[in-house]
Amino acid sequence: MTDVHVIERSPNAAYWVGVFSVTALAMTAVLWALGRLWWCKLGDGAIYVNQAWNSSHTSQHFLDPYTFTHILHGVLFFWIAGLLLSKFGTFWQFTAALIAEAGWEVLENTNFIIEKYRENTASLDYFGDSIANSFGDLAACAVGFLVAMKFGMWRSLVFFLAVEIFLLIWIRDSLLLNILMLVYPLDGVKSWQMSV
Repeated sequence: MTDVHVIERSPNAAYWVGVFSVTALAMTAVLWALGRLWWCKLGDGAIYVNQAWNSSHTSQHFLDPYTFTHILHGVLFFWIAGLLLSKFGTFWQFTAALIAEAGWEVLENTNFIIEKYRENTASLDYFGDSIANSFGDLAACAVGFLVAMKFGMWRSLVFFLAVEIFLLIWIRDSLLLNILMLVYPLDGVKSWQMSV
């Protein structure tokens, strides 16, 4: 008698797109209920703006320099989900990552976090994200998760560090620096960032 092995089929692309779509719709509904704007209030139709500091366009368009930090969210969530949800397949880890990112997008657009950004970071004119920007951030997180899944642990770590260094040189900010400034603001760092 031979052993019968059950082959676990991974969900096809429709499932991955489906979970992204459902998460994006739920996030959008909550952000809309919070009174977030759909798009930049200045009416500029650009998909991408290359402004990171003190601009009425930052976080108001689909993509901006901070999109790269949300790609890194996806890499981080890949690592965390791999540790905490190791008994589940990557599809369910991806689902958990998207839910976590959508939760952050909602939390980030509460008055509490908006004021934290304004007080503790160089983002003095930050007034929250548009819904389009939050959607772009969720998409960036999904891309980061898929990149990390493709690269594996060590190559995704190199990718993470390379993007962090690139952002520090380019906009004097990064995911790790952003977290530091929210949790433990340093005046010297804030002054350095504002001297752009």
